[in-house]
Amino acid sequence: MSTIAPPAHGPGRVRGVDELRALAEDAAHRLADADAGEVLAWTAATFGRNVVVACSMAADTVVPHLAAQHIPGVDVLFLQTGYHFAETIGTREALAHAVDVRIVEALPRLTVAEQDTEYGPKLHDRDPQECCAMRKVEPINRELGSYEAWITGVRREDNSLRANTPVVEWDAAHQMVKINPVAAWSSDEVMAYAGTHGVPVNLLLDEGYPSIGCEPCTRPVAPGEDPRAGRWAGHAKTECGLHVAEGQDTIPVTPTALPSRTLTHLEALESESIHIFREMVSELERPVLLFSGGKDSIVMLHLAAKAFWPAPLPFPVLHVDTGHNFPEVLAHRDATVERLRLRLIVARVQDYIDDGRLLDRSDGTRNPLQTQPLLDAISEGRFDAVFGGGRRDEEKARAKERVVSLRDEFGAWDPRNQRPELWNLYNPRHRPGEHVRVFPLSNWTELDVWRYIGAEQIDLPHLYYAHERDVFHRDGMWLAVGDVSRPRDHEQVERRVVRYRTVGDMSCTGAVESAAITIADVIEEVALTRITERGATRADDRVTEAAMEDRKKEGYF
Repeated sequence: MSTIAPPAHGPGRVRGVDELRALAEDAAHRLADADAGEVLAWTAATFGRNVVVACSMAADTVVPHLAAQHIPGVDVLFLQTGYHFAETIGTREALAHAVDVRIVEALPRLTVAEQDTEYGPKLHDRDPQECCAMRKVEPINRELGSYEAWITGVRREDNSLRANTPVVEWDAAHQMVKINPVAAWSSDEVMAYAGTHGVPVNLLLDEGYPSIGCEPCTRPVAPGEDPRAGRWAGHAKTECGLHVAEGQDTIPVTPTALPSRTLTHLEALESESIHIFREMVSELERPVLLFSGGKDSIVMLHLAAKAFWPAPLPFPVLHVDTGHNFPEVLAHRDATVERLRLRLIVARVQDYIDDGRLLDRSDGTRNPLQTQPLLDAISEGRFDAVFGGGRRDEEKARAKERVVSLRDEFGAWDPRNQRPELWNLYNPRHRPGEHVRVFPLSNWTELDVWRYIGAEQIDLPHLYYAHERDVFHRDGMWLAVGDVSRPRDHEQVERRVVRYRTVGDMSCTGAVESAAITIADVIEEVALTRITERGATRADDRVTEAAMEDRKKEGYF
């Protein structure tokens, strides 16, 4: 296949090779200890418009910003390989708007499709050296031939080949002057400059990509690895050929063992939960997420938002309001709904009591009364899946349940009718009138939830942390004093420092005495406990030995 190379963008060289070499050698000596500003001031005075900045659109976007202060409208060379991350292209566009530069693209002779036709698909996997030669080295050589000097973002800490990089040098391979103004900078200095001056940098830098190239040949770097270890993973190759010294331009490419990347325990749980959300949304028509404003539903909602980010949540959230909720939880629920712009559906137990469909219980608790409003809301919304924050470690009835749990046309659960979930394969099929309950946090523990809250810095209602509250002692628990939770004649009100491990109705949820005021304190406390949060603080689970299972069979979550 014969193609014509795109024309170069530079003004063309005026000086000869000997003169350019002499300029480089003199500057290398005089500017050896100069800072980036001094080096670029010399560059502007010496070359004017006959210089180009090479930029990969990672953190090196600081270099065009530095150069533009001395050479407004300076050419910035971007290698358009056809394989870039979307984030890289976004950074290029942001730089063009934020900094006084002219972006020029170096294009390969062949498009990706033409290269696939002539050399076969995925040449980058089979022969990355040849792929780089065609899509990077040849295009940049063609472009650099039209300038007298080029400015790079090469830094000494990048890798061992770059450890002795001078701020100005003679580039024998390209027969031109090469300027490396940030050669002595550290990664921290680069990012500090970008933050101070509002320079856009590649978002992948925060995702474990300290060095960013083409998407097929770049992976995240594990902690402690060389910053360029993610480039051409699986091959003994760390340079594309643009910045190697003379004699180093043919690096042998031999297969090596791919560095291991094992997910942490929390990362594995997060990945599983996100997979569950995506699978169910792809297979079902009208899901809904049960959201109370409690810690488990907050974590579940956080995972759902990550699963579909940056798109909005593709389903509404549903809260069954008993009328006995803690005010702090309702306030947090409403703030979260507003922040994420969610569609909130509220089914109110009080409405059922007012019109006679339900009667208040003699013990004053309304938690068991949630079942009918929940089932009616599911029926009215024609929801075929309901996401819930139940975990298997909470209570033995929940331990029996699958991740995807079938409910019959009456919303009832049959523990003998559980589908196998081998190899994490989930079956949400159901007949008309039936639906499934889905529990993305099934395999999480209370300790996992709190560690994730800490890792993600998730905001919770303050009652999950130690605070002073008026409480009274009943059935081994400290119950809060409120409009729907009043002490009996023999129960004394005390002011104690408590927190809540789980949050249900005020009338049936007990607090625990605690000094845990931070996430770290709570994690330490939970790690030492030997009783689940529901077993320790939920009166509604103590009615009978099988209270939770009986309610689940009736349609409760």
